[in-house]
Amino acid sequence: MIQFLEEKRKRDYGDRMPDVCGGRLSGYAESFRELAKSFEREKPSKVIDRRSYWEEEKLRENCGAIAGHLKELADIMEQTAGEFSLLEPLDEKSRKKLFQVLKGEEIILEGACVIPSSVYGKQLSLRLRTQREGGILSEKLEELMKGFAGDKYCLSMYAPGSVERESKTFLFVERPKYMVFTGFARVVKGREEVSGDNYSFLQSERGKLTLMLSDGTGSGEQACMESSWVLDLTEKLLENGYGTEAALHLVNAAAVARGEGIGHPTLDMCQLDLRRGSCEFCKAGGAVSYRKRGHDVEEISGGRLPLGIFQNLEAHRSVLNLKEGDSVIMLTDGVLEAFREKGYEEAVRDAIAVLEAENPRELSEKLMQLAIFGSQGNIRDDMTILAAALWKNP
Repeated sequence: MIQFLEEKRKRDYGDRMPDVCGGRLSGYAESFRELAKSFEREKPSKVIDRRSYWEEEKLRENCGAIAGHLKELADIMEQTAGEFSLLEPLDEKSRKKLFQVLKGEEIILEGACVIPSSVYGKQLSLRLRTQREGGILSEKLEELMKGFAGDKYCLSMYAPGSVERESKTFLFVERPKYMVFTGFARVVKGREEVSGDNYSFLQSERGKLTLMLSDGTGSGEQACMESSWVLDLTEKLLENGYGTEAALHLVNAAAVARGEGIGHPTLDMCQLDLRRGSCEFCKAGGAVSYRKRGHDVEEISGGRLPLGIFQNLEAHRSVLNLKEGDSVIMLTDGVLEAFREKGYEEAVRDAIAVLEAENPRELSEKLMQLAIFGSQGNIRDDMTILAAALWKNP
């Protein structure tokens, strides 16, 4: 009787957990919004001297930046609270089927919940353990799940590495509609040992892949350190739920706070949504990018000012719908410089239009070869090219 009551208590508490956690997060979000209001300052209503005006304006900008980041944190918390509210138990029929699938490998199913629809797509959360000596690798668990739901789900990238004696939670996310192939090519400025350009590909649980490119001020080690710092901070923000535009504004605020020590690197982002088949460009000082559809090429420009100049950065954001087989190409201004004899952006666009390539790696390498040829082998600046192609998941 005591054991029954204890199990019931745990089950009831487990049922209430989404409401408890969601309620707490909503409360935190409201607190952050109220805190943000305290940082909002209006422009001076009375006439003051020039020096006092600029000091007040600088303070207002800094407070506005802090308020914006607090609001973004509140939005992330509210969104997470919404995820909790959608949590529901797996239906009995599916639960029995899953129980039988896992039982054959001595995996004990302690709990199963579903999030029917979210920014991550449909998700399945399983509480599992095993008595098997040495545990069971997560790769084996993913294979077993195909017997339950086919290829509909894939294991979360943040899932534990194995099923052990101690209970662990394994999250399965809905497989995206599209997949992306990527490629890159890079060349270092003549007589330099390292590139001032840095790039990154970041995949998230939300079915998104973000291409990031940063060009440090000048070239060499200092420029490399600048662009590396920009990408490291941007990755951390995106991984913790920030949107591309919000992340860019926060990185810019950090660059302004660092002052003269960092220079003015660029930040160029392209986030591909693998569920919807779209992409979002967000630029701060980045060179023009391109979308290639067969021989048709579209330019994506904007955001001419780099990071760290003004607190209120006017980032350029644009969204494009993609079709299967479309490619996106991002590059640093060193590539444009190599095409200056033929017209910079327009020359690069024409070169991309006629390029025949089997994959993004080949596309970026062929374009780089044309850039080197155009500069007659005299590499005046670091050159980096990123490419990605969208295809339907089989």
